[in-house]
Amino acid sequence: MYKVGEDMRMKKEIILTPEELYFMGSLLQAKYIDYAYVAAMGDIQQRRGIYESESREGLAEKGILMEDFSGNLEVDEGVGKLLEPVFFGNLESSVDVALMEAEGRRVLPGRRFHFYEGRITSTVMGEEGICLEAVDEGWIQAWVAGLLPEDYAGEQAYVPVTEINREKISRIIAVKSTLVGEKSAVEIYVEADGRIYAEKAHGQAMVLSREQFGLEVYRGLKGE
Repeated sequence: MYKVGEDMRMKKEIILTPEELYFMGSLLQAKYIDYAYVAAMGDIQQRRGIYESESREGLAEKGILMEDFSGNLEVDEGVGKLLEPVFFGNLESSVDVALMEAEGRRVLPGRRFHFYEGRITSTVMGEEGICLEAVDEGWIQAWVAGLLPEDYAGEQAYVPVTEINREKISRIIAVKSTLVGEKSAVEIYVEADGRIYAEKAHGQAMVLSREQFGLEVYRGLKGE
């Protein structure tokens, strides 16, 4: 058995291994868990006992799990609140960026967002594990704005798709949102010659201004 601690403050940021996150999902009886987190784990079926032991030990060292003399586990309240959007929010979204370099395509670590009851948890997978961070809508808007260079000066205009010089594409930005069990959507943006393009209908593409790019990506992340 487990119970939640009494510290009602929400933790702002933690780092968990994929196995620790999966263990917390089992402990908190998660309704959802993004497959990307599961795919990042090793084969836990072959070493389930070791995985559970290592996860419990790691979570205890981080102060996330406490065990009383009866063997009951207590979950830090702040961490529980941080994880709720990941495990119970039915809206998930992500931004993935690929750099088109001379050596080939290089994919940067993607950022995911989970929404639940007015709270948002953002995650990034890195070498140390999965960084989970509590954010708000203002933070997302500022982060999206940071995807563009400070001197970006594209002006909104429609152009034929054939006008985009594919040899000069420097970045591909994929924005995906999923309303679990209902719908999903993906929008692709390409950067070429210092301008951001979004493909539209009838063979047309739109050069996006800074404001339009920020608005489109933000709405995409919110599933709007």
